[in-house]
Amino acid sequence: MNETTNEGFIETQKNQRFFVPQNSERIFREIESQLLSVLFNYAIPFIDNKIKQPQIKPKQQANNLENIVNNAKPKIDFADIKELEKLLLQNLSRNVKVSKKASLDSKHVVYSINLRRQKSKNEKLSNYSISIKYEENESGEKLRVSVKKDGREVYSTEITENKEQKDKIAPYGVVIAYEDRYAEERLTITYKQQLKNYMKKHVEEKEDMTNRVPLKWLNILPETMMGGVLGFTYLGENFMGRRADLIGKTARMVDIHESIHTPDEYETRVLTSWIMDRVRGKYVK
Repeated sequence: MNETTNEGFIETQKNQRFFVPQNSERIFREIESQLLSVLFNYAIPFIDNKIKQPQIKPKQQANNLENIVNNAKPKIDFADIKELEKLLLQNLSRNVKVSKKASLDSKHVVYSINLRRQKSKNEKLSNYSISIKYEENESGEKLRVSVKKDGREVYSTEITENKEQKDKIAPYGVVIAYEDRYAEERLTITYKQQLKNYMKKHVEEKEDMTNRVPLKWLNILPETMMGGVLGFTYLGENFMGRRADLIGKTARMVDIHESIHTPDEYETRVLTSWIMDRVRGKYVK
């Protein structure tokens, strides 16, 4: 990467810098934009400072709980994103609309804040965007910057750094995206983290209702005896029958269907469908 005398964009631990070319900087100089100012004055310096924080290197001989916990702390966590959010909201005018969104599934937890501002009639209309994406996992870090003008990429760069020693950090990423779309400008900050195994299991158990069904005693019967019937039960009895060739999801469905059977067949089918469907919980504010 050729170094220039322009102001640096982001600096990594190894003193690697991102620079925006002169032709791209002219795009920004000509526009007095509140959210663009917030991006450069608050968001980028905040993330830059977190990335440059020195990593804790545990002693090779020590493998106690404290070192494991310290070695598993990400450079940027949810507390940092909330701190950045508070900083941004303190420095925005009333004409900026703010919306937040949080979601959780069996694989990831995501939190984002979206800032929007309508331009005045006197402001210059433009069409460009800036994207900054930082990712960290147990083996390394990656930082990518992209600048687009009228839908065409005018600048992009990426730096990847491998860690000297792997840690226990759950993979996560931070994306800061700024868009100037003619009459409106937007700034979105999104934090996405992969759930650890115990959290994934906890969420999966909350989504999966099939394990909560008390099953009847099961008798496996040959196809020659069952014919086209997948399973059967008697109301009020504690046993059921299932065809021997059924496996996987179909077998599980039959077990649940027969175990919860009511006097009404259609009602039982609807209840079975509800139990088998895995509805992912989502929280939106």
